[in-house]
Amino acid sequence: MPIVYLVRHGEVEHHRTDVSLTRRGRTQAETAGASLAGLLAEGDTVLMYHSPVLRVKETADLMHAQIDAALKTSGRDGGVHLHAPRQDGALCNVRFILAPGDEPEEPSLLHATINTPAFLQGLPAARADFYRDFYASADPMGYWLTHDSAGGAETVEVVLARLRERLHSLFAPGAPAVEETTAQRGRTHWVGVTHSGAMRALLRAALGDDPGEPGFCESILVEPGAQPGQATLFYRGQSALLNIAYRG
Repeated sequence: MPIVYLVRHGEVEHHRTDVSLTRRGRTQAETAGASLAGLLAEGDTVLMYHSPVLRVKETADLMHAQIDAALKTSGRDGGVHLHAPRQDGALCNVRFILAPGDEPEEPSLLHATINTPAFLQGLPAARADFYRDFYASADPMGYWLTHDSAGGAETVEVVLARLRERLHSLFAPGAPAVEETTAQRGRTHWVGVTHSGAMRALLRAALGDDPGEPGFCESILVEPGAQPGQATLFYRGQSALLNIAYRG
């Protein structure tokens, strides 16, 4: 069974649209890739996934390039199976739902649309208040975790279910594999580059409390638990059991 790393994307200047990483964000991603490369052994496989927004894809691509370079420098590129990054919707951030039937969208992509008086005035008051206060908050993801969106955003439970089901697909005996090309010997390292909102939902479920924003390119380590339907989560020196039983 794989070992899973959930990694926040690198630094960006703001979240008012889907911008590229800053120079420091690119360095953070490269450092995260180099750190992971140092953990790899002969026969291991690395599978990389990311959510479908630019800053997250850039982080995954930079990590992948750094892992590849480190393996070649150390002469291990022939013995470690490194796969190109692929998109995975399970790694999406909380998404907003502007109207019934609309496709949910990541909040940074909707900042310009929502933050207009004409748009907000056309909404029910509770939903308009949620959007207004979310974007004005010093901690938008913390605000989402603790406030009802009045139907304007995916709930914490929805975001958490996506991650739980992905972990179940990786860890449960007999569950379908996400990627069939896995290590014949050695360990499979499954890297999912994602967002702070998704990570905080998972951490709160496991730790019982929201630890606040993870740093850019900070990671959560998840391994299979001792019992079916369980995983063990490691974060900032803490460990906790997480229920990942499939809920249909």
